[in-house]
Amino acid sequence: MSINNEIVELVNKVIINLDPTPIIINSDFPLRWETNIHLDDYDFSDNYLELNQEFESSNEMYLNSVASAIEINKYDDGSFEFWDGVYMIESHTWCSMLNKNKDYPTFTLINKKFNSIKDFKDFIINLY
Repeated sequence: MSINNEIVELVNKVIINLDPTPIIINSDFPLRWETNIHLDDYDFSDNYLELNQEFESSNEMYLNSVASAIEINKYDDGSFEFWDGVYMIESHTWCSMLNKNKDYPTFTLINKKFNSIKDFKDFIINLY
């Protein structure tokens, strides 16, 4: 089994219970899973990302401007880089978090590098 298939299988197994479950967008490196974020998971009273509530609510279920993603890069030296967090859909830029209010999910951005596949797998299993 190739390394990318091995990683895809592992990540798919550990994210299956997330709601909504991320779906794989790219199965070659960089590997990428994406999912929508529920409207109810954003604190419009604080509006940390300065989103337009009327526009975001037009979908009725999910935010229009912001989504969640997992991305895994593999480098020539055999190391890996992992990203998990919120990104702006149009600009494809990562956000440091979704909310500051402790009563809402933060989706704090995680970015880590690993020197080996073993270290990476251990981290993924412990994270999810």
